[in-house]
Amino acid sequence: MKKIILIAGVIFFFVATITGQNEEDALRYSTTGVIGTARYMALGGAFGALGADFSTLSTNPAGIGLYKKSEFSISPSLYFGNTESTYNGTSLNDGKNNFALGNAGIIISVAPIDRLDSNPLENWQVGFGINRLKDFNNNVKIEGLNNDNSILDTYVEYATGKNPQILNDFDTRLAFDTYLIDTIQGSGPDFQYINAYEYIGGFSSTLQRKSIETNGSMNEWVLSGGINVSDKFYFGITFGFPYIRYKQKSTYTEINQNPEKDIEKFDIYEDLETKGSGFNIKAGAIVRLLPQLRVGAAFHTPTWYKNMKDKWSTQMNAYYANGDYFDARSPNGSYEYELQTPWKAIGSVAFILGRSGLISADFEYIDYTAATLRAGDYGFYDENKAIDNSFASAYNAKVGAEVNLGVFQVRGGYGYYSSPFASDINDGARQTFSTGIGYKNKFVYTDLAFSYTLSNMDYYLYGTENISVNPVDNKYAGYNFMFTLGYRFE
Repeated sequence: MKKIILIAGVIFFFVATITGQNEEDALRYSTTGVIGTARYMALGGAFGALGADFSTLSTNPAGIGLYKKSEFSISPSLYFGNTESTYNGTSLNDGKNNFALGNAGIIISVAPIDRLDSNPLENWQVGFGINRLKDFNNNVKIEGLNNDNSILDTYVEYATGKNPQILNDFDTRLAFDTYLIDTIQGSGPDFQYINAYEYIGGFSSTLQRKSIETNGSMNEWVLSGGINVSDKFYFGITFGFPYIRYKQKSTYTEINQNPEKDIEKFDIYEDLETKGSGFNIKAGAIVRLLPQLRVGAAFHTPTWYKNMKDKWSTQMNAYYANGDYFDARSPNGSYEYELQTPWKAIGSVAFILGRSGLISADFEYIDYTAATLRAGDYGFYDENKAIDNSFASAYNAKVGAEVNLGVFQVRGGYGYYSSPFASDINDGARQTFSTGIGYKNKFVYTDLAFSYTLSNMDYYLYGTENISVNPVDNKYAGYNFMFTLGYRFE
């Protein structure tokens, strides 16, 4: 039921099997992107000390305290993703487009009716809406020749010593039922296995292909409240209710390159669907030290996902040189578990350059080793140990600038997200470049933003302590266009 944990000096990430819960899943739902309003995106997400933007309800809730008027905003987005995968010298490109809602929400700002000069409370605010935290939509294609081994070698290793009746229903049993692996005659109760390449001629070379399609998103409903004290101190709190919808479909193919072949090719189809919802609390403060200088701080509790549910299935098809064809399907797997993501701390500073513009910066700390998997009937000891060994603390930095040109604004931003992996495990650092323009009058504003995100990450088609393959070098590029329409009212 659980995915294979591969620890042998180096941990192989993102291996072929998708039939369970492990450190890959914990990381997937612990990271977020720069998605929100167009102004937030254009400034690189560096909004922790600026406030007065709906996106801040999911970053520094004290930002709600800077609203003097009530406001409604909505932000549709158009996303283009592309991944270049290089495996054993062969490169392929694939990608996906997606139209989505970046966020939508309403802020109600109220000034005390009977405010006295001795009352420092300037305004109080409440807000409700939805923020998009992450987009999972992507396609990846991988292809390359492997002259060293096959995924069937890993199945032989997993199956050795086991009666065929107790093989894993989602991989080795399917390989056995399609004759991709078989017991060696005379091995007796030791149950020794060979794979289909060894039936005739032995292994020489195989063309390996894999396509991966992912869909879904991570969004968060937010309910926030804030206060403005003397136009110097701003405080806010958000109750977050994130929910996850994730689907992955993959097809893995091997085509035998040995002319004396018995097995021609085989396909492995895997489907995974994850749904879950959780709860977190975010609290923050902003202080106006000088008319031109603000500082901010925020703390996010872990998100507690109490009802995560995975559904998965696998199918194998095998084609032989003599015309034989065999297929086998797994049962439908299903498992419910809990996930606790890491807490996060944010520090911010902003310089307000009068009516000319502003410069802002955010710094984030998040310890990815704090992610934890739990279930009532399973301890997740190996998986949580893998999280501790594989991940590290990350330090993220975001900067942004805005220039005011009357009723128009020009913006730019940059974000660097350090790798969540331990130094000797994998890459995974991300960079985001962004720009945008805006228009506003007394009641209406519109913003348009563009962001470009790039990252590199190794992917392993399969692997065990004894069997390894060269990594697939995945170069990811994401292009996001965001439009925001907002309306202010008394």
